[in-house]
Amino acid sequence: MTYSDIHLPLRRSKLPPNTERPFQRPNPSHNLNSSPNISAAAFIALDWTLLTLALIPITIRLSLRTRNRGLHTPSANLADTFVILAWLSGCVLISINTWKNTLRMQYLSAPPASLYYGVPPHLSAHLLHISWLSLFFIYTSLWSAKAAFLAFYYSIFSLQGRRAQIALFAACLFTLATFLLHMLLIAFWCSPVSANWAPPPGGRLCSAVHSMASVTISTLANVATDLVILGIPISTLAATQLGSRERAGLVFVFVMSGISIVAALVRFVCLKLVQETPRASITHTIDVWALVEIVSSILAVCLPCMRTFVRRNRGLGLAKGSKAGKGVADSIESVGERRARGEMDENGV
Repeated sequence: MTYSDIHLPLRRSKLPPNTERPFQRPNPSHNLNSSPNISAAAFIALDWTLLTLALIPITIRLSLRTRNRGLHTPSANLADTFVILAWLSGCVLISINTWKNTLRMQYLSAPPASLYYGVPPHLSAHLLHISWLSLFFIYTSLWSAKAAFLAFYYSIFSLQGRRAQIALFAACLFTLATFLLHMLLIAFWCSPVSANWAPPPGGRLCSAVHSMASVTISTLANVATDLVILGIPISTLAATQLGSRERAGLVFVFVMSGISIVAALVRFVCLKLVQETPRASITHTIDVWALVEIVSSILAVCLPCMRTFVRRNRGLGLAKGSKAGKGVADSIESVGERRARGEMDENGV
């Protein structure tokens, strides 16, 4: 389950499974400021560094498409829109995390017993409320990157035949369904919704990201969506005539996409470890893995344009690069353009 911040002190419990702990002031030893492995300022810098890294290929992608009018197909424009939405949602997420960490740093010298989740008690409900809202931006960013991949595939394989079109349509429906699933999990796992940040008197502080049942559902849905998206082009590419260099390049794109799967699994393991430890000392580690998943997805979508940019700066030109067949973007985009002009049949000839 993707989660930008772990606020609740998760410990071994004798309560029945899926039973939330009563809302009470945590022990000072469980305060988030008790033993950070890395300073909050360092994690703020790391977050913005990763987000800036993702902005570089996005800028190159948009620049290349602006210069080449032939690539302005509806599906390509839609992919660009989803890429931008993914980055902007990630930017909102990091801005929220920066605000939270900056707020907590103001109270580093305060007695731990006077703080609640790293801030004075009168600020804790507001902090937890904003943290809950940030979850929606995480999944918007992740699923926007997945949608950009689907739009990218459509621009390549839409003319491959009815079977490819059905596969793309089914993948789109499945991706939409898993996105809605995550929105519903975040919004309605706890009742009332305000229990996520301010439970009623005598109630329990609740969170979907602290229930392993919800976390397991989310992780399985996330990984399954990535596998469905990555599986779309395999059968199609098998029937397309590509050289060994193009195939190797496409494999590299798939590997980059697979990093998001690894990040999701690592985050799941981290959350599992938090359940078994006295204090949630890996809070920021989960933050970073969530951002790694977002950034790797954006990089994978923009990688073909990055290859085109490198080849142009070497003075090779698009025509020469397409003929040489050495670039991921050149091979993919040239195939899509040839099919659009009717120069290639469904078998890629």
